[in-house]
Amino acid sequence: MKFHLLFICFFISFASRSQTPSELDFVGINGKLSSDKSIIYGNFIQRLGFSSGGFPQSISIVNLETNESYVFIVKPAMKTSKENKFCYYIKPGHYAIVNYIWYKSKMYGAEIFTEPIIKGIDTSTDEFKEKVKKGEIKEEDLIMFTFKIEPNSLNYLGTWHFNTGLVKFTDDKIDFDAKLKTKYPGIDFNNSITNLPE
Repeated sequence: MKFHLLFICFFISFASRSQTPSELDFVGINGKLSSDKSIIYGNFIQRLGFSSGGFPQSISIVNLETNESYVFIVKPAMKTSKENKFCYYIKPGHYAIVNYIWYKSKMYGAEIFTEPIIKGIDTSTDEFKEKVKKGEIKEEDLIMFTFKIEPNSLNYLGTWHFNTGLVKFTDDKIDFDAKLKTKYPGIDFNNSITNLPE
């Protein structure tokens, strides 16, 4: 699915948006599927090489049918591990991954970075930002990762490789599900759908 450059630039910074994104609800240890919400889960590999100072890292998504925007934490505050599990409730719908949001520690506080996520393009580079400024990025180059959530469904979204500028998603479901079964006894991971963003 293709999106206009204007659409991408519109989502680059939440600070300029009139609509504040809603936070997805975290699935607790007693979590279960419900009739009005589904569950997404997966493993997030964060980018290293900068000082995050214990700040969280998040992903923003947008429902392409309702235009509602959401954000969820993929690396909790004060966690130093490279990989982190995520598990959230979500409304059914067709979603696009919009931004990777992370912090860099400064002497007094932190600087926030919001990177658009586009297939096959490293948006973390100064070169990309310069091309956007000069209008050199073509519309056909801007394809976002999307995933569709059906009602009352349990969705394995894969391992999210955000450790480099070029994002990718891999299927490690069998090993990953085994790690989660004791943490979420009310969820039958054998019935989950592999639903990698495409």
